Amino acid sequence: MEKVRAQPQASHGPWLSPEAKAKGLVLTEDGAAGPRNKKKMSALQGCQKMRKGSKPNGRDSSLARFTRAWSGYAGCAKLSTIRRIHLFSTQGGQICILVKHIGKIPDTLMKPGSVKPLKSKEKRRMPIDFDDLLDDDDSIVIDPRDIFLTLDRDKAFAFPRDIQTEVMKDWFGQRGQPDTVIKLNVGSGKTLVGLLLLQSSLNEEISPAVYIAPDKQLVDQVLAEAEALGIEVTDDPHDTDFQSGDRILVTTIHRLFNGKSVFGVGAEGVKIKLGAVVIDDAHACIATVTEQFRIELPNTHAAYQEILKTVEPDLRRQSHARFLDVNSGDPRAMMEVPYWAWIKAQEEIMQALHGHKNDDELKFSYPLLRDILPLCRCVISGQKMEIEPDCPPTDLVRSFSRAKRRIYMTATLADDSVLVTHFGADPEKLSDPIVPTSSQSMGERMILMPQELNPEITLKEIKALLIDLAEKENVVVIVPSKNAAKDWEDVADQTLMASNVVAGVEKLRDGHVGLTVLVNRYDGIDLPHDACRVLVIYNLPEVASFSDLTDMAVLSDSQSGLRRQMQRVEQGMGRGVRSNDDYCVVLLAGSKLTRRVKSPDGLKLLTPATQAQLDLSKKIAKQLDGVDIKGIAGVIDQCLKRDPSWVKVSKKTLLKAQAKTGLVLDKASVAVRLAFDTARSGDYKAAADLLSAAANAAQDDDEKAWLMSKLAAMQHHLNPAASQKTLLAAHRLNPNVLRPIEGIAYQKLAAQKGAQAAEVQSYHQERFLEAADRILEVNQLTDDLRFQSVTPDKFEAAIDAVARFIGLHSQRPEKQFNDEGPDNLWALPDGSFLVIECKNNATSEKGISKTDLGQLDQAMSWFFGKYTKAATGTPVIIHPLRTLGDGASEVEGMRIMTENGLKKLRKALADFAKSLGDPDILNSQKQINELLATHGFNGVEFLKRYTTTVK
Repeated sequence: MEKVRAQPQASHGPWLSPEAKAKGLVLTEDGAAGPRNKKKMSALQGCQKMRKGSKPNGRDSSLARFTRAWSGYAGCAKLSTIRRIHLFSTQGGQICILVKHIGKIPDTLMKPGSVKPLKSKEKRRMPIDFDDLLDDDDSIVIDPRDIFLTLDRDKAFAFPRDIQTEVMKDWFGQRGQPDTVIKLNVGSGKTLVGLLLLQSSLNEEISPAVYIAPDKQLVDQVLAEAEALGIEVTDDPHDTDFQSGDRILVTTIHRLFNGKSVFGVGAEGVKIKLGAVVIDDAHACIATVTEQFRIELPNTHAAYQEILKTVEPDLRRQSHARFLDVNSGDPRAMMEVPYWAWIKAQEEIMQALHGHKNDDELKFSYPLLRDILPLCRCVISGQKMEIEPDCPPTDLVRSFSRAKRRIYMTATLADDSVLVTHFGADPEKLSDPIVPTSSQSMGERMILMPQELNPEITLKEIKALLIDLAEKENVVVIVPSKNAAKDWEDVADQTLMASNVVAGVEKLRDGHVGLTVLVNRYDGIDLPHDACRVLVIYNLPEVASFSDLTDMAVLSDSQSGLRRQMQRVEQGMGRGVRSNDDYCVVLLAGSKLTRRVKSPDGLKLLTPATQAQLDLSKKIAKQLDGVDIKGIAGVIDQCLKRDPSWVKVSKKTLLKAQAKTGLVLDKASVAVRLAFDTARSGDYKAAADLLSAAANAAQDDDEKAWLMSKLAAMQHHLNPAASQKTLLAAHRLNPNVLRPIEGIAYQKLAAQKGAQAAEVQSYHQERFLEAADRILEVNQLTDDLRFQSVTPDKFEAAIDAVARFIGLHSQRPEKQFNDEGPDNLWALPDGSFLVIECKNNATSEKGISKTDLGQLDQAMSWFFGKYTKAATGTPVIIHPLRTLGDGASEVEGMRIMTENGLKKLRKALADFAKSLGDPDILNSQKQINELLATHGFNGVEFLKRYTTTVK
């Protein structure tokens, strides 16, 4: 331990009387007692600051302030050796500064009179204080790279990487922007960049600074890296060093955005000020933000029942049959409350929610939504209710919205619109993202789509391949839902969802597990190196909320819908490669996913690096002698066994991939956000004008219908009659939007007499340019034609699509017209009709229920009311059972399609599609007719082959 004593020049010495301390006075630099000055720090304060363990960080450090304030006194120890400073007052008015390297303070030094002034000879031997040679401006470093070089950091951090330097330099040049986006591939060192940008902001007196991560696991990683770098951090928002700008707070997105946020919510104002904010893994944080601004109530909650009872009449008018499913607790049945019913019932809804505001289900979300409930949407299923706005009003946390700098870092954000829709950024002030020029920071991925290379490869073959690979490697399969996970139950070594994800991921990191199924986790999971050598994305990701699900029913075939799906796929593919020296095989499996990704529009929405890796994989596959599952296994083996030629060409491919530049904003999504914010201020007219302009500029009918439905909801506040007219026009464009109050006038399905072959020829020639596309389409249909695997809406949509696939006319009367009609109506070539009720999710084991057969009987009554008596209609129910349940009565002439019939239909459709791949057959209506007859797709034969009678 080295002692340094200082004898002050002032006659009274740097000593505060008890009276001065009681008044809150402090020692000033001239040795007098005066008020606290936050901008300047006295020598005494500087010493006290050093007692807290401050480290060099490029700022005007406490030690530098101390040595300048006490210039002329005895010297100080070298800056590089300081670890802690202790300050003691002596009875003689002297100051004793103990420069401590290690250990505790000896008790003898605590005794009065034990400290004596240094002799003059000792003073002369003190080292030179080089800080005295610095001007005030010279001691403050604000360039992030320069800050890095001043840090007392771990040896692992020798120099920042070129890619980090490039990004930090670009940011430093535009740091005056309130919102900036930085896109860095996984493994590029985003954490280091984010910490240095925040330290730069602190050094520039833009404080406090906070680093936001998606979850606690990543918070711990950031804290550890900051410690290794020598940057002062804390995870406590109440830490005074954080609030004074001396430390960076590292915390989760959940802690920032919730109804009881420590930073303040709404009328609470700003509890903790923020100057600079980094949102790391912004794409992963989005899901948490939307969850925080959503109320979820289980059907056992009193408020669920109260609200359901309030809106019941309007739900029944939308669809009586669907309401019965919801009311019976069917988890797959859901309905959106019409906006006019929601607005009309605001008083009752507010009372229901307010009365339970302190319940666990409401205490964190209700405070965020209570003032904007009229602008929220409500979707109710048989199991729970969700209430959320179109966009999360994150500006309610004013500390965030008023921060001088907000920096969003992401690896896979292909659509920058979320910065506007979810974080409230001003689209007019957003600058182009900061993107490094090279993709070399990304790890090596071999991306293969087996069913693109050979559409006849089955899921069974893919599973067998993965089982073999899982004997030596960790294989991770990401599936979109619990139902999809059932397809993998027979081969999974562990299935991870919700509560067991963290523990399961740790097992993967610790060693070999085998085959892991990960349910609906496309982001926020790190699987580096041996934790995952083979990653499988199985089928299209499903949306997280009921509101998104209803939106995707409208937008699924639109550019907006495709963009949302590709964003999730890109996020999922990033789980297996976490650094530039990592490698992984990525398989994209499932007909729906394959069709989306291989489409020209889908490919454009992927990052350049992913596009390049996909293109390389296709070129390799073309060199195979016949693309079967064995050939694909051989290619995978080359990657996993580190074939030098593969490694070389892979790295060269990434070198050529040029990063996308420029801001990518979806105009429709931005318009919805701007309209939402305008409506919150009460200007519904201006909000409606924004949505009207966006609808007129829409890219396709689906997007137009979606925007017009938003416009109708906004117009209801101004003119309910005009609102209904707008909604009617939207419904005509896309029947998946809400139905108007008065419903839609039913339009009869024209009877189809002959010409079925011509319909088949026209449909297939226009829709499919390649035989492989047809196979993928039929695979998608057959995936959805299964009991208990998809929602009723998807199943009914698949039945509708099957009709067109085999050249028949079809409708979905219940969905399109809400006229008490059947789920599906087919017109057969002989002029007759099939009146179809779909019960693919029926769970009864005691036969077809009275309720289900009652709906079939009602559908037949509807049919006879709409069509002439001369029309022939056959009632068909698709149900896993063929026996009658208690109290159920058989509908006259009814036929049943059971699992056996459905299985036969799936196989026949696949064979039919393969045959049409022959151009000679597709160009000949005669041969198409023969093919239709072979598979029993023409008229009465369909009923005989694929349906049966009551047992």
